[in-house]
Amino acid sequence: MAVMWSVIFYTVLAVVAFYFILLQPVLKTQKAQRKAVQALQIGDEVVTTGGLIAEVIDVVTPPDSPTEIILEIAPGVRVRALTDAIQKRLTTLEPAEVPGPGPEPATGEVSHTRA
Repeated sequence: MAVMWSVIFYTVLAVVAFYFILLQPVLKTQKAQRKAVQALQIGDEVVTTGGLIAEVIDVVTPPDSPTEIILEIAPGVRVRALTDAIQKRLTTLEPAEVPGPGPEPATGEVSHTRA
């Protein structure tokens, strides 16, 4: 009887370890990727799963098919892609944060001479 409980315990332990070590990070990454794709805006720079870097020109949401994105991969070269083809968002048109006042630059000159 003790052997049976031991087998059950180690099986449950292995399943839990599998979930936390392998599955949970993958699910978290997929969730973050879906969230980033849903937040895409016109003008964002993205990387596709094929490795292309492109700018989002338009987001088309037809009623009966998946959301499509019109990408410009070079000036005048536009392609259609599904949102599943977007791997990550590189830049966005949101204004960058203005850095606060930092340390003052040094005013003394440093001469580099060889002896």
